Amino acid sequence: MPELPEVEVVRRGLDAHVTGRRVTAVEVLNLRAVRRHEPGPVDFADRLAGRSIVAAGRRGKYLWLELDDSEAIIAHLGMSGQMLVQPEDAVDEKHLRVRLRFDDGGPELRFVDQRTFGGLALADLVEVDGASLPAPVAHIARDPMDPAFDPDAAVAALRRKRTGVKRALLDQTLVSGVGNIYADESLWRTKLHWARPTDKLTRPQAAALLSAAPTS
Repeated sequence: MPELPEVEVVRRGLDAHVTGRRVTAVEVLNLRAVRRHEPGPVDFADRLAGRSIVAAGRRGKYLWLELDDSEAIIAHLGMSGQMLVQPEDAVDEKHLRVRLRFDDGGPELRFVDQRTFGGLALADLVEVDGASLPAPVAHIARDPMDPAFDPDAAVAALRRKRTGVKRALLDQTLVSGVGNIYADESLWRTKLHWARPTDKLTRPQAAALLSAAPTS
């Protein structure tokens, strides 16, 4: 599953290639890919037509494309999801699930997902601690790549938990963006056992653990 650094690479690519463009048509090729959009695939496509993408955002492993009227296309890549920018005449990928076309006739945006654990949905943007986030992401903590991330507060929150240290690292309400791969990497770098109780960590150990999480 893509984790924080990989998802940030995707966000940067989307920001470079789709920000400032207006959607003209949306094609949903697999209903499961928009299952989180409760009004359904027709509503998803109809509401996106004519809308402009103004920014690409991310928190943890969630991506979103901010639209021009306080909504966003929220994307979770799941295990195998990809957001691909492809020429309109490019052959469709085998696992193409959703296609967005733009009014400039340039490359289209494709959501490709072999296992379809990920998906797209429209969501309202809400203000949380000075940040504009899609409502389904509002509960997720800041990640270490966020300029407003507070390492001291994260260390204190980690040490207050009463659970195993790996379980805590995977808790997206504590620190977001870390999955199994980077949790294991952080534990290996700091030589801490995955089941060590978080409330037994010293402050330096907790700080070292969080700083060891790969972020680039």
